[in-house]
Amino acid sequence: MTRIRQHNQQLILQAASAEFAARGFDATQTRDIAARAGVPKANLYYYFQTKENLYARVLLGFVEPLLEASAVLRESDDPTQGLQAYIAARIRIAREHPHIAKVFSGELLLGGRQLPAECRDLLYAEAQRNVECLRSWINRGLLAPVDPEHLMLFIWSATRTYTTLGWQMAHITGRQTPQDEDYQQAAATITRLVLGGVASQGVSAGRTLLFAT
Repeated sequence: MTRIRQHNQQLILQAASAEFAARGFDATQTRDIAARAGVPKANLYYYFQTKENLYARVLLGFVEPLLEASAVLRESDDPTQGLQAYIAARIRIAREHPHIAKVFSGELLLGGRQLPAECRDLLYAEAQRNVECLRSWINRGLLAPVDPEHLMLFIWSATRTYTTLGWQMAHITGRQTPQDEDYQQAAATITRLVLGGVASQGVSAGRTLLFAT
């Protein structure tokens, strides 16, 4: 029974992610989620009680990948390697979780009005930790003296482009759906721009090696 329950919940969460991504929270109907999931509408309420709870679960499902991406930033790491890994991880999230990424970005654009408190607390702690990591590298002379908060905001915004600007990206690349090479090029370009702007002399050798790839 537990296996069936988990299977049904996963089907509903996947369907809800696609519907919320396509229509937004307000316009999404639970009957459309149920139809996409291939389960009775009553199952949605049995497992999640309300559309609000289901939406919250979709958002929570995106927090864990973000925390995993953040884990690559370590104060003891070389900033070249740490930033490269972090940017690649965030781009990978957009590739592997396109619907949830779009739902999450849309919620943030609306001010996070329905973001569960648990999400807020985890994301706040992650943001503080990331900024302090950047600040430590800057204070140790491993990165140029830039504002760490705005550097982090730049990385966040740049790596979310494929979820928030899908229509524009399709016109630029000529492809409706980004391909693996698009994500790889995005990670490489963002990394080049970030390290080209903030890397100090102490990591210039790493930059040269990175840019040659």
